[in-house]
This record gives sequence, C-alpha cells and structure tokens, in this order.
Amino acid sequence: MKANEVNKNLIGKKVKCVNLGEEVEGVIFDIYEDEEFIGVRIKHEPIQWGNDVFKTLLSNSRKPSPMFPNGSEGNLKFTELM
Repeated sequence: MKANEVNKNLIGKKVKCVNLGEEVEGVIFDIYEDEEFIGVRIKHEPIQWGNDVFKTLLSNSRKPSPMFPNGSEGNLKFTELM
C-alpha cells in the first residue's frame, strides 16, 4: 500500500501486514495522520513477543515534503489489501 492510497474508505477492510517480522492478517480500524505521516491502524491475531502480546499495528509512511519529495514507504509498503 502507498501513502496516496490511504483514506477513510479502507476502514473495515481486511489486510495482510508484517508485524515483528511475522506476516499476519487483520482489519483496518482507524486512519492515522499527522503533519509528517499517514497510515492505518490494524487489529490482527495476537503475536507473542517475549512476555508481551501484540494485537494492533500502526502501519505508516512519511508524506511527501520538501525534505522528502517522494515521501517514504515506511512499513506501509508491507501492508496489502486482501
């Protein structure tokens, strides 16, 4: 997925993403955006990492700016619609 593809219509869509080096399936439940970044918040199956369990992921990308004219893909590039 790319930054220009992120919009409110993605909420509720199923995706595949990478969290902690593991490919997981999940559902987009929110859109994240600030001055520099845009992305999606994903609820996915639990991943055990040591004593911690992760169930959500913020998959984001830097927006294009004068300093980064092409933006950057961040971990959003590993997120794809199913």
